[in-house]
Order: sequence, then structure tokens, then C-alpha cells
Amino acid sequence: MHEGEMRRQPAYMQPPYANRATRGTPNYTPSRLNQMVALADRRGWQILIHAIGDAGIRMALDAYDSAAAANPAPSRGRRHRIEHIEAVSAEDIPRFGRMGVIASMQPMHASPNQNVLEVWSGNIGPERASRAWAWKSIKNAGGRLAFGTDWPVVGLDPRPGIHSALTRQTAAGHPAVGFVPAQRLPLATVIETYTAGSAYAEFEDAKKGMLRPGMLADIVIWDADIFALPVDKVKHAVVTTTIFDGRVVYER
Repeated sequence: MHEGEMRRQPAYMQPPYANRATRGTPNYTPSRLNQMVALADRRGWQILIHAIGDAGIRMALDAYDSAAAANPAPSRGRRHRIEHIEAVSAEDIPRFGRMGVIASMQPMHASPNQNVLEVWSGNIGPERASRAWAWKSIKNAGGRLAFGTDWPVVGLDPRPGIHSALTRQTAAGHPAVGFVPAQRLPLATVIETYTAGSAYAEFEDAKKGMLRPGMLADIVIWDADIFALPVDKVKHAVVTTTIFDGRVVYER
């Protein structure tokens, strides 16, 4: 694909897709991506790369690794990110923690609807599908997570994504055993990843993402103690009050 061309291409895979003789098409060659990332890194910019296939994710990690070897670290440090990370190779999971690359993921994408269970999983094959949205594996290997909704592709309401991260099920509770259930996260980790994790990912962790004196008072109050609820009931909690920068902007 030529630079600047905005055509959607299949995810770039290492072995070919399970059901077709193609690996997909990356936007850039590895050498071109390395060149671009090195230039931006040298200027102290934070870099975000969209990568969903295992080969694309590896290309992004390789580019960050190459830039770190070529350039001195900026004064504020590096917080480069990879967005989405749908099907990561097992070998690359520990690289996030080792390199300090943030895994910016959107749990609602992993909601196991018919498209994910049949089309997505069928396209990449069962071995790669076993590492679908492997956020727990990345965290356990020392990686830092940041969760979001991917609005406007997905709605702004975080509750469906929270449900997906907790249960690896649809809102209706399917499949009963969960989709790759080993990747479920506890509620405290999910909330921390949506809040403090996302603040860290944008260099805003000194002023938001936690309830502490001196930080921005961006607070949502729900009608239930979600930590006292069964994990499959958290999605039913209702917002009663929203406080933005210390001001009440919504009351139910």
C-alpha cells in the first residue's frame, strides 16, 4: 500500500491465513516503518501503531526496538503504544514488558459474537485464536495495559468492554465457558487499566487516572458497589452522578 492511502487491508500474518493463501498486506515495508519510527522517536514524539496480526505486531515491536537502539531516550521517557493487538505470537508477548511498549487494547473487540467465533477465528486458525486479545498474558509477562472503547467504532459506554474483560462472554453469557477464558482479568485490574492505565498511556498520569489529592476530579458514581456484584452483573450498574474536573455535570 502506498503511503497515505486509506484502504483497509487484511491483518498482516506470519504464516498465511488458515483459509487462504495470503499473509495480508502491511501498509509499509519493515525498512520504511523502521525509518519512520526512528525519525519520530528521535524527535521525542510518542508513537502509536495500529497492528492486529501477529506479523504486523512484530513489525511494530521491531521498529520500536530498532529506534531505541539508534536514539537516546527522550527526557520524559518513551511510552510508545501498539493499538488493538488482536492475535499476537507467543514469542512477542514478553517483549511488551521488556521494551516498555504499552498494549493499548479495546476489550469490546473481543466480545465473542458470531463474527469473532466463526469468521475471525476461522480466518486465522485455532492456534493463533488461542491467543486472541491476550491482555492477561501480556500483563503477566510484565507488560503495561491501557483499555479504551475505540469510539466511534464502538460506543463510549465502557460497561460492555468491562464485561468482556471480566468474563470473555457476550452480554447474553455466551459461550458458557468464555472465549479464551484464561485471559479474563479481575475487576480491580480492569478498572485500573481503563483509568490509571489509560492516563499513563497519554503521559497524563500525574493529574488523572486515580482518586488522589491534587489530581483532576473526574469521577463516575454508580448505583451499586460493583466490587460486591457477581462479575456477570457489573454491566448492569447505572451511572447516578458524573463529576468532571470537580464539577457535577450529570445527575440521574
